[in-house]
Amino acid sequence: MKLSDLFTRENVATGLKAESKEELLRAIMLDLDSRGLISDVDTVTSDVIEREKVMSTGIGNGVAIPHAYSDGVKELVAGFYRADAGIDFDALDNEAVDLFFIILGPKASRRDHIKVLAKISRLLNHNDFRADLRSAPDADAVMSVFKRFGDK
Repeated sequence: MKLSDLFTRENVATGLKAESKEELLRAIMLDLDSRGLISDVDTVTSDVIEREKVMSTGIGNGVAIPHAYSDGVKELVAGFYRADAGIDFDALDNEAVDLFFIILGPKASRRDHIKVLAKISRLLNHNDFRADLRSAPDADAVMSVFKRFGDK
C-alpha cells in the first residue's frame, strides 16, 4: 500500500489551529466531513474521542495517530493534519503534538486499518520523514514527502 494512494491532497491540511485535543479532533472530523469522506460526523467524532479516553494516540516526537473503528464511515479514511503550534495531546513523552495522522475505518475493515497504522508507524521512526513533513509549506509539498518516503 502506497501512502500517496491513501493520503491525497484532499485529505491533507497544514495550518490547523486548535487550543485543545478535543477541539483539534472535532476540527479534523468536520474537515473530513466537509470533503464528503465521513457519512456520520457525530458518530465518528464520538468514536475518536472515546478511543482517546482509553489511551492517548500521541506516540511521541510531536506525532499522534488518532484512529477508530466507526460506523460513521463507509470505507477506510485517512488524513494528515499539521498544526501551526504544538497541542497538548497527552503524548507518551509529554511533549506537544503538531503532526496528526487520522485513520478511520468501518468496523469490518480491521485488517486494512492495522496495515495503515503499521506503515505509518514504521515511517515515523525516520527523523527525516518527520522533519520534511514539518517543513513542507503546503499540501502539495506534504504529498511529495509521502511519495518520497511512503511509496517504497
